[in-house]
Amino acid sequence: MSRSKAKRSKKIIAVTMGDACGVGPEVTVAAIEKCASIKGVEFLVIGNENVLNRYWHSKKNIPCVLHVTDSPGVEYRSGRPTSASGKDSLLYLEHAVKLLTNIDVDALVTAPVSKEAIIPFHPGFKGHTTFLAEAFGIENVEMLFVAKGLKVVLVTRHVPLKDVPGLISRQKIVSVVRTTANFLAERFGVKSPKIAVCGLNPHAGEGGHMGSEEITQIIPALNDLRKLKISVTGPLPADTLFEPHISGQYDLVAAMYHDQALTALKAQYFNELVNVTVGLPFIRTSPAHGTAFGIAGKRLADPGSMIAAIKLAAELM
Repeated sequence: MSRSKAKRSKKIIAVTMGDACGVGPEVTVAAIEKCASIKGVEFLVIGNENVLNRYWHSKKNIPCVLHVTDSPGVEYRSGRPTSASGKDSLLYLEHAVKLLTNIDVDALVTAPVSKEAIIPFHPGFKGHTTFLAEAFGIENVEMLFVAKGLKVVLVTRHVPLKDVPGLISRQKIVSVVRTTANFLAERFGVKSPKIAVCGLNPHAGEGGHMGSEEITQIIPALNDLRKLKISVTGPLPADTLFEPHISGQYDLVAAMYHDQALTALKAQYFNELVNVTVGLPFIRTSPAHGTAFGIAGKRLADPGSMIAAIKLAAELM
């Protein structure tokens, strides 16, 4: 899809409020209030206006809200998802897709949803990343996490740990790293990124003594990437890799599986971490936390990650 609609005086960021029973509504409101002064940007919140109205600190300067519900009259209670909250959170995404398809908005920021609550209405729902890729007919999308100068991309995403080794292939690694390197050049201005690639096994396999994936898949992939003039180092042990990345030695880390990356990142940058979808024809970001039903509605949720997601979307548009 070409993003070629006539220029607007301001860019529009659509923000879906996530599951009405989670922290999505409150962090959405807090983040938009904090980001209201960003120049050249307007916000369109897609969600349940009645729920959002619980959290505005001021009734002045409330952004445009697209009120969407398939469950009129339902009184959402914070703390646990319901059938109605799952169905409506899916509707918010579907409306966002329509707006993005028509280029009525320029970027998307998504608050957390409950996969469990959405699956009855969208069987096989695996999260925003896959949903948006399917909606726009795109095969290669990647999950990139950003916090300050750190950038980490996942080779595999939300899959059981037992399935990871079978999904680590030479072709997959090349595709993920190449796609993300192009994104860094296009959106972040990092023209020749220095990329560190994690091994899959402890100590990066220790020459095959702790697993063979480094030898059979990862090293051949790195050789392919070097032929494409992409600067890669690895495979490196994940337990020692993040310190030099934090100190600026690398522009990007490619991690083999979800917790290999997210454990380190969330321990250090939980309230600053942003998830960016690489490969879509528009910018999509989200906070890197979940629905947090246990603290929802108690005004305990830190909006820092949502604020960072909105600010990064505005920077990258």
